[in-house]
Amino acid sequence: MDKLGINIPWLLAQLINVILILVLLRVLAYKPVLAMLDKRKKKIAESLEYADKVKADAAAQQKEFERKYEEQQREFNVRLQSSQQVAEQERQRIVADAHEEALKIKESARGELDYERNQMVAELRQQVIELSMLGAQRVIGANLDQQKSRQLVENFLNEVEFGGNGQKPALTKEGAGA
Repeated sequence: MDKLGINIPWLLAQLINVILILVLLRVLAYKPVLAMLDKRKKKIAESLEYADKVKADAAAQQKEFERKYEEQQREFNVRLQSSQQVAEQERQRIVADAHEEALKIKESARGELDYERNQMVAELRQQVIELSMLGAQRVIGANLDQQKSRQLVENFLNEVEFGGNGQKPALTKEGAGA
């Protein structure tokens, strides 16, 4: 082989060197690189598992949030409806109280009007009696007994007022204004 230019000891030395380098690379570089790649692969798998777990937790929390939101919304609607009912009841109570108060005021005003009307009728009656007595005194020309004159006029007014049938005549605008 020397004739071919191949030096056998040199070739064997080169071959042993290549094998030694391959063994050293395998022991010193290939196994640590494979171990590092396996470690990285496991770390990536763990990260993916953790991401899936976080995603599942987030979905569960989203569902829980939506459930609680719907529950709060229902509770809010119930409270709103209850508040509206209470407000409507309060409004009805206030309206009823106001109506009752208006009726009381109306009755009070009616009572006051009746009292004032009775007072006016009494005053008018008194004036009619006095005018009648004065007119009778002038017509007769004599001074009649004060008590007897008053009694006669009152009897006359009672007969006119009740019309003989026991009822007071209704006052009209013409009668009230005269």
